[in-house]
Amino acid sequence: MTSIQAPPTSKPTGSAQARRVRIVVALVVGAAVVRAGDPSGSWNAGGLDRFWDFFAAAASPELSGDFLALTWRESLVTLSYAILGTALAVTIGLIGGALLTRRWWESTADRSTGIGWRIARTAGVLPRSIHEVVWGLLLLNVLGLDPMVAVLAIGIPFGAITAVVFADVVDERSADAYRALRAAGAPRVSSLAYSLGPDARDDLASYAFYRFECAIRSAAILGIVGAGGLGFQLQLSFTSLRHEEVWTLLYALIALSGLADGWSGWVRRRSAGVVAPDNLSTRRGAHRGVGTWTSLGVAVAIPLAWWRVDLDVSTLWSSRTRSEATYVLSSLWPPSLRDGWRTVIDQAVDTVALAVLALVLAFVAGVVLSLLASGAVGPRGPGTGGPAGVVVRATTRAVLLVTRAIPPPVGAIVVLFVIRPGVWAGALALGVYNLGVLGRLFAEVIENADVAARDALVSQGARRTQAVAYATLPEVWGRFTALGLYRWEVAIRETVVVGVVGAGGLGRALDDELSAFAWGKVSGILLALVAITFVVDLTSGWIRRNR
Repeated sequence: MTSIQAPPTSKPTGSAQARRVRIVVALVVGAAVVRAGDPSGSWNAGGLDRFWDFFAAAASPELSGDFLALTWRESLVTLSYAILGTALAVTIGLIGGALLTRRWWESTADRSTGIGWRIARTAGVLPRSIHEVVWGLLLLNVLGLDPMVAVLAIGIPFGAITAVVFADVVDERSADAYRALRAAGAPRVSSLAYSLGPDARDDLASYAFYRFECAIRSAAILGIVGAGGLGFQLQLSFTSLRHEEVWTLLYALIALSGLADGWSGWVRRRSAGVVAPDNLSTRRGAHRGVGTWTSLGVAVAIPLAWWRVDLDVSTLWSSRTRSEATYVLSSLWPPSLRDGWRTVIDQAVDTVALAVLALVLAFVAGVVLSLLASGAVGPRGPGTGGPAGVVVRATTRAVLLVTRAIPPPVGAIVVLFVIRPGVWAGALALGVYNLGVLGRLFAEVIENADVAARDALVSQGARRTQAVAYATLPEVWGRFTALGLYRWEVAIRETVVVGVVGAGGLGRALDDELSAFAWGKVSGILLALVAITFVVDLTSGWIRRNR
């Protein structure tokens, strides 16, 4: 008698895995909407007058000589902190990024990563889970009113985030050349640098410039913890309801962010060979020229920033620092919770829901605006120089710049004029801010993409929107997904700064404990944030692998 054998168990196909991802994403988004409740119940029509008064002041900023001089001085302080913090973050990111890549831990025999990669990824969760404002408050208690507070508060979390993004960018590249070098006996560092580095260079440089732009806003936010700069003046003017002064300071922030964005765009355009695209030798020469000028600019900017804020690294190992660090660390441990785990879990669910809703809003709108900002769609299409196309691209980029230049705490306060405190208020504030961030990053991904397939479809008679849909978007969607998932993790951290102004979640609880200097309870909430970030990191990795 012939026995019937059970069919062998097979792994889900790619399409089946993709369906599972879509189902999970839909369930998470749906749960977040249910958790947030009916958005119409959050509307506060009584705050419309204050809302319009704030934006009306944008047309009449404070332009007195004394205030402009003050704005200039504080802008230099903010810019100096951003330069030094970014330099530290990129240094940490390059080193940590190599250690977080799958390639670094990959066995030359069976290509498995083993447990080393998982340990490295887990260790990187802690520094990036804590927002730079919290780092600033902790370091302030150790270092006092010292410029190192702002530099470290920016450099540590940004460095950890940069390391993850760098690692993901490298891991998405083909590993054939790297594996060939490793098989030939080349060390890991050289294999990464020569095989994967050149291919990922444009995305890495683009992200480093973006990190600098973020550092400008973070340096401003850190003004509220005593770092000085534009953030401190913003706090004073907002508290005094001097909206004209607020807009002068915001315009300064927008200008600094625009400077970083313009520099980044110039470097990318020159590196891509926009000048003389048909001449390979000229394009290579342009790339070398851009690299030289950028390196010189960085080499000059760092010592000037160091001098401007009078940075003294010896503060890190002074006897006072050692004594205060010992006190703070002993106060943070053991962690405790005021109202028990049930309350913390409830606040954590609000935090995740807030971040999910903000990301959905930012992702959908960011994709649409990035297509306009990059010139992939719109009047006359890319590269034609049509006046209408130039206006559309410039206007879209300006909108993205303004939305991401305004710090989330300021945006949250403005949103609270018309949206009652709660999850929807925080989601809207973070969503608008992250829209500017993702729109900018998505546009750069599109600009860095190969246009051959798109142009081929257009030459065969396809409309440009069809060519973008069938050629460009499939090519860049992986990067869009990776960047969106990364922003989800960042949004978890940013719930801290919108939570302090009434958005709810763990951010609100953390603000209460920090105000009371209840360090044990602060560490308990921070551990909850670390746990959420770890889960989000695992979820993001699963989605990236199975999308």
